[in-house]
Amino acid sequence: MPTTIGGLVLLATLALGAMTTHAQAPAYVTRVVDGHTIYVEMGGQLEVVRYLGVNTPRIEDPRHGPERYAAAAREVNRRLVDGKWVQLRFDGPPRDRHGRLLAYVWVGDVFVNAMLVHRGYGEAAAASSAGYAEYFRMLQDGAVRDGRGVWREPDAQAHHRPRPTELAADDEQGSGVLPGRVFSAPAPFFPPLASPTSSRSSFGVPAGPSSPGSPSYIAPRGSTGR
Repeated sequence: MPTTIGGLVLLATLALGAMTTHAQAPAYVTRVVDGHTIYVEMGGQLEVVRYLGVNTPRIEDPRHGPERYAAAAREVNRRLVDGKWVQLRFDGPPRDRHGRLLAYVWVGDVFVNAMLVHRGYGEAAAASSAGYAEYFRMLQDGAVRDGRGVWREPDAQAHHRPRPTELAADDEQGSGVLPGRVFSAPAPFFPPLASPTSSRSSFGVPAGPSSPGSPSYIAPRGSTGR
């Protein structure tokens, strides 16, 4: 199994090559809800995005409970994407039963779903498409082995409760969408090539219920996750 960054690039490239072409959409992140859910402005409307293929690790530590680890994952996710333009890539049904968009997310050339798992603040889930499932599992194994992120805690592995799918996580915690404000970042601006009147239909994304108020792949880089 490849262990170098070059090996990660090769494996991810092969996985991406096996996937069919999917719709992509630019979006501006207005708020980070948790380690795998964000609010975005897209096509002039607010949307909730649920990261595809990953969960926030559930660690039932008797001393701290799961909140300590969930808060750490949210903070890492916030630093990666809050107040930034991202690209969403859809693979399979674009929405879940809660009306949220299901997407792989890039900020610049960083694959956010993968980076969270690589740094030890996410875990692999069985995605609706298996395009990156093996890759995410490999990143999780490496993070656990090297003690990155939440896995640096000595008892984290012992108290970890795996959730095989995104829906399993949502069944336990609700939809992951919180009431109240949806802007933590400044109001979005439109990039030079985007139009404020653009419709989401131009991105190939079907409209969903009202919200309550890909670039070519580059492997995770620039961080050891420690």
